[in-house]
Amino acid sequence: MDYNSKKFKNIVLFLAYNAGLDVGKKKLAKLLYFIDFTLYELRKKSLTGMKYTKMDYGPMPEPNVFYPALDKLVNEGFIEIGKSEKPGLDKLEKIVPNGQPDMSVFDEDERGIIEQITAQYKLENGGSLERIAQSEPPYKMVKYGERVPLHLAFYRNSFGEMDLDD
Repeated sequence: MDYNSKKFKNIVLFLAYNAGLDVGKKKLAKLLYFIDFTLYELRKKSLTGMKYTKMDYGPMPEPNVFYPALDKLVNEGFIEIGKSEKPGLDKLEKIVPNGQPDMSVFDEDERGIIEQITAQYKLENGGSLERIAQSEPPYKMVKYGERVPLHLAFYRNSFGEMDLDD
């Protein structure tokens, strides 16, 4: 499955507006991982269609697609990559949206998962999301630099199916 540029653009805009004041490339990458793998776990289809790679800093959309896709959004004027406004964090990049997302490109299930993941992780920073993603089975089950197959989403315990009763 090739990545869906229309959904990618609109999820980037949505997350830049709604996922906290510190949405940079790292936080964006982790939120996309959580959204794509959660949707795959539920529907056997990811939102963006991006492929993920195991990197030192967690699962990451493949850089040869992710970074050019972000650059395209910058070049087309949909986003800007600015500096964080938080004191002491002025060296961190921040994604600044230049337009509202078109939520009609997402179906009802997708919107629900997007809103759930956004609310769950809004107050987390990129480093915190990195540690959470690194603790999940999809990340642990592959070697550094390898693709993280979407089917490994079924080894996550997102919905408590594998929890043992007390």
